[in-house]
Amino acid sequence: MARGHAPADEASTNSPALSSETYRVRGWDERELGALRRHYAREGWVVVRRLVTTDEVDALHAATDALQAEASAFTRSRRERGVYFEVQSASGRKGDPAVAPGVLRKITSPSKRSKAFASLTTHANVRAVCAQLCGVSDGTAEEGSAAPSPGRRRSSSSSMRCVVDQVNLKHPLGAGTGFPWHQDVSFLKPDARAACEAHGGCNAVVAMDPSHEENGGFVVLGGTHRLGEKFTQTRDAYDGAADVSGDVFDLSRRFCPRLAPGDAIFFHPALAHGSGTNHSPERRRIATLWFVGAGD
Repeated sequence: MARGHAPADEASTNSPALSSETYRVRGWDERELGALRRHYAREGWVVVRRLVTTDEVDALHAATDALQAEASAFTRSRRERGVYFEVQSASGRKGDPAVAPGVLRKITSPSKRSKAFASLTTHANVRAVCAQLCGVSDGTAEEGSAAPSPGRRRSSSSSMRCVVDQVNLKHPLGAGTGFPWHQDVSFLKPDARAACEAHGGCNAVVAMDPSHEENGGFVVLGGTHRLGEKFTQTRDAYDGAADVSGDVFDLSRRFCPRLAPGDAIFFHPALAHGSGTNHSPERRRIATLWFVGAGD
């Protein structure tokens, strides 16, 4: 649970301004930076427009297409040369067969085989936002403050490390099923979990295609990072075995950002999020990155 913040329902005309998105990836003045940090601290997410260039998005497309071509005959999830290919089953369950050969739901660790995805994990813009905008919600500083709490320090972009990189794919016309509500912190390996708890962490979703409500866009539940971990209630549902009801998480601040290719949403590792089925005629791909801080 995030510490050092005001209650989530504390908002009045006298409260400092909050800002939910920015068109700059660095060079914020103190007023804008404070407003963005306060929003991240309260809601657990912030949108950054035009985080990566069109050329970089095109390179991610090409890399994804190459990996998908390699998996064109896969009917079961499998690992090949360091990359894990999860097929899209009718149920969404990882262990079930694909709805058709080569239809994928997720590609994990594409950076091990792709320069484009490897570059994204070390991208200066991505890491700058993680360090400068998102370093306060894990207890390293009071809400909106740049100063760390005693015994804790904000992670610099050079010390952060990416512990998970993935491509989530949503095939069109109902083939791409949704992801139930979950918190990424529950899936961190022990060493990454320890680093996250000691030095903070931040996750990012970078849109590779337009992402919105109609095509199963990425959805966050604002403020849920402050309410504790719910892994025992969600672990079965995440693999498609069950539904997660609204009783587990507060849905009152549900938000699905409309993202253009190259836009990104950064969010707290404990923030509940998910997505719906893609009923549109267009495919929807996002790159996901999980960062944790590192001590000196």
